[in-house]
Amino acid sequence: MNGDERLVELYDQGKLAGILHLPPEHLRPCPVIIYCPGKNGERYEVHRLAVKYARRLAEQGIAFLRFDYYGIGLSDGHYFDMTTSGKISNVLKAYEFVCGHPDLLEREAVFLGFSDGARIALMAAQGSGIEKLVLWSPLFFEFGGNYPSGRHPRFIRHPEAGKLVMPWAGLWVGMDFYRDLQSMDTEAALESYSGSSVLIYGDNDPLILEEMELSESRRSAIYRHSAQNRVVRVPDAGHLFTSRPLEETLMEHTTSWLRTEHLVRGGWG
Repeated sequence: MNGDERLVELYDQGKLAGILHLPPEHLRPCPVIIYCPGKNGERYEVHRLAVKYARRLAEQGIAFLRFDYYGIGLSDGHYFDMTTSGKISNVLKAYEFVCGHPDLLEREAVFLGFSDGARIALMAAQGSGIEKLVLWSPLFFEFGGNYPSGRHPRFIRHPEAGKLVMPWAGLWVGMDFYRDLQSMDTEAALESYSGSSVLIYGDNDPLILEEMELSESRRSAIYRHSAQNRVVRVPDAGHLFTSRPLEETLMEHTTSWLRTEHLVRGGWG
């Protein structure tokens, strides 16, 4: 591993596998970002974006905690056990870990939500009092993912687990995921969030454009560019920022916002 990168084990429903990136000792104790991946995202993220950004931030005095939710990656459980409420609980356990760590400043913690992980970050902020959010390609309502093709999903009985599941992106999603998701009052969470944020999305992202058209999310403060809630539209970027120039742009805009929040303390950038 490069730098001070530590394997950590969190516990919520089972063991959660994670990695904590720490800055050099002279920059500790330090702020920390807790990473919230999307629906089937893992701790390293597509084209290792979370790894790259974690290492960059560590050089600038910001720790980064990334972990797999229960039922995903190297953590315990099965994907069909995954629910939004379970993920929120996992993130809150990660925040508990941060609060008990001598090298981390709990009052300077940030949740970073990517795609569907934005909903997790928002709800976890509501449950923890966190007042700083980074939102990459946020999907708060996931219109295209709740019910594929806009139709009620057809479930089958999993041959080993006995649970009702349906295929999604090569994985088995449980009925509990959909029931739980429908119970979320995301509109209320968006309306009640009063902290600071930066929202970064691409203008070539049909998922974001669909959500803005079909939901009331764009009326919330985090979508209205202001001194407290920054909104950045990246030209030509899709949902995952899958090119070196676009990923650099994403990281640069995020770091710029962290600097305005007085969280960047050393290194370069």
